[in-house]
Amino acid sequence: MANFQPSRRAYAITVFLILTVCYGYFMPRWADWGANSRADLVYAVGDQGVLTIDAYHENTGDKACFPGPYDAATDTCNGHYYTDKSLGPSLVALPFYMVFKGIASIPPIQRFIESGSGLGNISDTLNPDGEGIRPEAVYQGMALTFITFFAMAIPSAILGMTVFLFAARFTTKDRYAFILALAYGLGTIAFPYSNALYQHQTAAFGAFIGFFLLWRVIHEKASLNWLWVVGVLFSLVTITEYPVVPFLGIIFIWAFIKMPNRIALYRVILAAIPLGILFAAYNYAAFQSPLPAGYEYSTNWQTEHQTGFLSLTFPSLERLYGLTFSPIRGIFLLSPWLLLAFPGFVSLWRKNQRDFALVVALFVAGIFTYNAASIMWWGGFTVGPRYLIPMLPFMALLATPAFNWLFERMWGQILAWMLIAISILHVGILTITGQSWPEVSGFPFTVAQMNASFPLTDHALPLLAQGDIARNYGGLILNLPGFASLIPLVLAVLLILFVVLRLLTRLDKPEKQTLEQAREIR
Repeated sequence: MANFQPSRRAYAITVFLILTVCYGYFMPRWADWGANSRADLVYAVGDQGVLTIDAYHENTGDKACFPGPYDAATDTCNGHYYTDKSLGPSLVALPFYMVFKGIASIPPIQRFIESGSGLGNISDTLNPDGEGIRPEAVYQGMALTFITFFAMAIPSAILGMTVFLFAARFTTKDRYAFILALAYGLGTIAFPYSNALYQHQTAAFGAFIGFFLLWRVIHEKASLNWLWVVGVLFSLVTITEYPVVPFLGIIFIWAFIKMPNRIALYRVILAAIPLGILFAAYNYAAFQSPLPAGYEYSTNWQTEHQTGFLSLTFPSLERLYGLTFSPIRGIFLLSPWLLLAFPGFVSLWRKNQRDFALVVALFVAGIFTYNAASIMWWGGFTVGPRYLIPMLPFMALLATPAFNWLFERMWGQILAWMLIAISILHVGILTITGQSWPEVSGFPFTVAQMNASFPLTDHALPLLAQGDIARNYGGLILNLPGFASLIPLVLAVLLILFVVLRLLTRLDKPEKQTLEQAREIR
């Protein structure tokens, strides 16, 4: 056991495999307005070649009516319905939907969709007041599951692997970076939103991997051609999560200051232009404006959207409390291990890694401040403060010095493992229970309202006690009920940890020996 030392590549692949299995094992929530709205645009373009979602809009309340007006009493629009969401996730999902359409047209798959038979225990998870299993619902459920896996779960697993690779540059042992990456992937709200067609993980993917590639170009002399990729990634963030864009500017300014060859950054700018043009063209075709205007014509939340500047006022201590330690949305109650980012920042600062620590901290603080200024900071029905998701991999990176220090001490290991275990249990229970996101009664605008609800005890634990587990492949394929449906997932993770990781390590040994021989020759 003492001689078992996995290579960095073995660890990276293992992180990717574990996160892919965990994210992809559960199915998206079919009645989720946010995901359905984005999927409706995919269906509209893929099936009809149009941007309007008139033929699909009844599955969501997150939609825009243009040119309007919209009659809420009759749910009718004097114009057309469009998704009021950002373009990015739908654009990423569209190619995978075209693949799915081809698969769904295969005769055996067609018959399966039309019959709805062989769906395991899925009927037990449906709303008893609903319409049951219908061919249209089966088709859309399968389509949403397929496109979400490839457009969200796989990129999110790649993001988790990148967190490991970046953190390994700062940890004294790769094992610490491995633990940190799994803590990020399973012990933060990156977990539930890695299998939902939302904008948050797509934005995190583009921002963090773009930053990692910039860092490699600057500090590891990686090829300047990676800057083209950075431009595409940053432009993907721009068309996906608009509030993150100013904080990408912080990263770009840092790169401009640190780059020996500053003129090379033109690649980032040029590579960002195509998606920017596509984005402007989409907005103009839909809303006759090159700027995103979906929320301006949204059929819901008009009072909130018209408060301040697009729901932005000024940061408040109440909202900051709500985002950090409140029972209803506190990120540090959900994932207490993230608190290690604070001593980690201090350590990086003292070790004269100030420019790196500062740019990461400014990115994190910027997104915190933005959300503390928004009247919609709480995010509706959700697991945790979902608008903070793009900053989570950056915050995880700040924790690397704390991992180095704690895991070298017995009491530190106990403390770190306790914080990680609490985080994974808390987030995991909220993620795997029930068929919908945790609900809230009333808008939490005051501290008293923020303290009045605790989703873990009010929503998740009662469902867990009933064995109400989110739809998954153990139930779909093996017809396993309740907790038993999680057995294949647990076995798969254990197999990856104790068999696949060792196999990957053995495969890497010849390469290690070759490198050592080359060093001896030199």
